[in-house]
Amino acid sequence: MISSLYKNLPHDTESRLQNALSKGLSNNTTGQAHIFFRADDIGVPGKQFSQLIALFRQYKLPICLAVVPTWITEDRLTVLQQETGTGQEQWCWHQHGWLHRNYETVGKKQEFGSARSAELQFADLQKGKERLQKILGNSFAPFFTPPWNRCSGETLKALQTLQFQAVSRSKNAKPLPPPGLSDLQVNIDLHTRKEADPVTCFNKLLTEISQGIAGGTGGIMIHHQRMNQAAFDFLALLLKNICAEAKLKPAIFQDLLLT
Repeated sequence: MISSLYKNLPHDTESRLQNALSKGLSNNTTGQAHIFFRADDIGVPGKQFSQLIALFRQYKLPICLAVVPTWITEDRLTVLQQETGTGQEQWCWHQHGWLHRNYETVGKKQEFGSARSAELQFADLQKGKERLQKILGNSFAPFFTPPWNRCSGETLKALQTLQFQAVSRSKNAKPLPPPGLSDLQVNIDLHTRKEADPVTCFNKLLTEISQGIAGGTGGIMIHHQRMNQAAFDFLALLLKNICAEAKLKPAIFQDLLLT
């Protein structure tokens, strides 16, 4: 489903976006901030994936690609890498669940939630990591994005045992990870927004952008399957204005662990 925002973008979109970026930096005590992008549900080639990658290549910005292990094959990777190339500096190919399937019968969707035992979760995490290591080779980075940005404490323990370096979830996600497992949270949602009113939707998005930058790291979540042309146009404006602001430091997960 396409967010209401991309059915009616305001005429002054770029100026308001610039103001949101500036406001975030002015409220940042260090005067600069990291920005990272995370694109979820990667694994199947298509027009929207190609358009997404073309934008990031145009602006020479990095992006973290969350790959569903059971969706990717060697043939599909060959097609995807016709768009990305095989260089590792711009892309962070990492694990996004196993099947991307909801197992919860009540409450919010989760693939790695309380509905399944720690043993089953561990087995799926391990299978996913091994499959991605085999297919992606040296391009695989040991980071984990849980489907729907949610997972259990048992998941986090398993990730640490399997030597993942970090998990990436939503802002203020619970439970907290164990010591040694970083939590690289997204706090800006471009495409899975629920606001029915496009004006409210845009205002809340701009607030997320300002607050993320003010806090030192803007983590931007992308779902390319939910993008229409207006969404791509907005993303292009966002990338252009990030490139124009020297105080914004584009990063991928590996970079964030070094800060």
